[in-house]
Amino acid sequence: MAETPQELFEHDVQDLYDAEQKLVRALERMAKKASDRELAKGFAAHAKTTRRQARRLEQVFRTLGRRPKRHTCAGINGLIEEYATFVRDEKPSEEVLDVFSVAAALKVEHYEIVAYRDLAKLAQQLGNETAASLLQETLKEEEATAQLLEGLSERLGQAMMATTADEAED
Repeated sequence: MAETPQELFEHDVQDLYDAEQKLVRALERMAKKASDRELAKGFAAHAKTTRRQARRLEQVFRTLGRRPKRHTCAGINGLIEEYATFVRDEKPSEEVLDVFSVAAALKVEHYEIVAYRDLAKLAQQLGNETAASLLQETLKEEEATAQLLEGLSERLGQAMMATTADEAED
């Protein structure tokens, strides 16, 4: 039960810790499915960054005098399930899957940006400057990743549209 700001903070740290653990595996799977080399490399690199972010959350747990613990992150579960369902049910072409994968990754990044921004603010309000700093560091990484994904989304979308137009001409 979360009745205090401190309990809310601890709950949300556990939630994000669960999310980061699940995202490592999801990003590794997405890297294997990507046909675009840059996208595959990007997902593999982001899996490594995500592992580092999970370790950073372990540092946040230490500032609380707690062992790392996970609370099921329903939001991330839903986003991962949405991706898996699309792949399973729609059986997209490689090109369409790449575009969809970038959009799915962007949804995750925006979810994380909001979560880390709010959690860093709460840490600061609670006077836990060390945790706030660690969370801000991750927030900056999430924002940078979102920017990279935006550019990749544009490139892959344009390539897909060009291929579609070429096929229509034939």
